[in-house]
Amino acid sequence: MEASRGSLLANLLTVGNGICGFAAVVKLSEVRVAEGGGFENPENFTVAAFLVLLGMVFDVFDGKVARMSKGGSELGAQLDSFCDLITFGLVPAFMIVQLNLAGPDLGNTGRWQSVVWFFSLAYFLGALMRLARFNVENSPDESAHLCFKGLPSPGAAGCVASLVLFQRYVLKFEAVELQWVARVVQEDSLKSFAEGITLFLPFLGLLLGFSMVSSKLKFDHVGTQLFARGHSFDFFACVVFGLVLLAIVPEVVLPFAFCGYLVWSPINTVWRRLTGKRKRSGPAARSSDEGALGDGGFEDSDPAASS
Repeated sequence: MEASRGSLLANLLTVGNGICGFAAVVKLSEVRVAEGGGFENPENFTVAAFLVLLGMVFDVFDGKVARMSKGGSELGAQLDSFCDLITFGLVPAFMIVQLNLAGPDLGNTGRWQSVVWFFSLAYFLGALMRLARFNVENSPDESAHLCFKGLPSPGAAGCVASLVLFQRYVLKFEAVELQWVARVVQEDSLKSFAEGITLFLPFLGLLLGFSMVSSKLKFDHVGTQLFARGHSFDFFACVVFGLVLLAIVPEVVLPFAFCGYLVWSPINTVWRRLTGKRKRSGPAARSSDEGALGDGGFEDSDPAASS
């Protein structure tokens, strides 16, 4: 089996995604619970979360490189799904389990651990079934990558990883901006809120697992929408300032971005069905909305699923 130059580069990027997932699993497995409660090395959660986000960078560019260079192959598609299953399926589920090892005392620790285990399993199975469906329905055509059937696995993983980053950011409480916020909201209240994320994540994992396999939910492909369409100057300015905020406080911006992506499409779909509106497509829509950002709605057709 010979690989073209384009497929070789794309496959190397995909392998980079898998390496990030492997490294994140190693970091999470090294987490140790302290005798007095909490963790001896909580920084491992931060490293693992950033590795998941780095895996997303590789995942964004491997498919784009393969399609642009016409180097897509069956091997690349299978390799991409396997790497995604590790980085965006196994790692977030394992992260939720490990984070709850030293979670708040709920009275019946054994039962709570069972809830955590099964809800984390639901997340993993959702990612597994979604990626299996992707292998069957994947199409190399660029038009098939404008919309996702179900929440994409990187988006689901981003919700978990970004919330873990935010939690460690608040509990560490060393950033200057947190000192400013503490003048309005007490430090103990902020830390209590952050600790509550540990209990919230298993339920979020269950929701994310269902969202990944639901064919009724459709989500815009952010990368394709950004690079394949013209946008207004106002949108360009928003992107620039958004990137500035992301560089300054990624721990705050990322949870808003990923969780906003999770709720925006379902809410937008319900709104469209209630108002009877449909998303316009084709040259007419582009000419009448020249330079305008797509409204993030749902296509009436069912394009092939993406991972």
